[in-house]
Amino acid sequence: MNTSSSVVGWFVEKKHNISKHFSLSEANDSLAKENAELRELLPESFYKLQDKVYYVNDTLYEQQYQYIPAAVINSSDNKRDNYFTINKGTKSGVGEGMGVISKDGTVGFIVDASSHYSIVKTLLSEDINISVKLKKNNEHWLLKWNGENNRIAQINGVTRDIDIQEGDEIVTRGNKGIFPAGQLVGTVKELISIDGKPTLNVNIDLAVNFNSAHHVYVVKNFLKDEQAELEGDLMNNE
Repeated sequence: MNTSSSVVGWFVEKKHNISKHFSLSEANDSLAKENAELRELLPESFYKLQDKVYYVNDTLYEQQYQYIPAAVINSSDNKRDNYFTINKGTKSGVGEGMGVISKDGTVGFIVDASSHYSIVKTLLSEDINISVKLKKNNEHWLLKWNGENNRIAQINGVTRDIDIQEGDEIVTRGNKGIFPAGQLVGTVKELISIDGKPTLNVNIDLAVNFNSAHHVYVVKNFLKDEQAELEGDLMNNE
């Protein structure tokens, strides 16, 4: 009888653990969807149609950003160019050129999409060019990655007259419409002075741990094409 009870208990425990695993997975997916919906209610997700208005109202604000929750199902973070595969594609509204973020910060952008999957080029890539700015004063540069440390990226050519210090937050500039302005990228880790040069190089401690990122959000900007078309016409006329 004791042996029988032990065997039954073992199976019951295994059944509970398996049930708990799938329940947690379902809860996580539900939470990710809820977080995406909450992000869409943030002020930076709306385009303000009138000035001096402080409440979100359909006649005064227009939805600009939508967030599509997804999960990372494959990834790399130790190569010269690193990518994520996520489990959402064109059938979910995901398309090439859309930004990807996580709860911690900026991840990268979509470079290819099929019906059910997409490839994300992360900040840990050789030719990444994400426009970023210093949160406290809006000074802006391009973020680079030198391929050495998967937790640290670089900003080069910062003039010495700019007030920038260790611990300052670096956020997205939002100028290309890929990311909302103000999305966290990282914090200033180290200022590097090079003899004979009038500028500084800056190491940025990235907000996202690319080795453990799982739940992400694809950023869909409803006004991105309008901006690109207008700027394209301007460039063609110059």
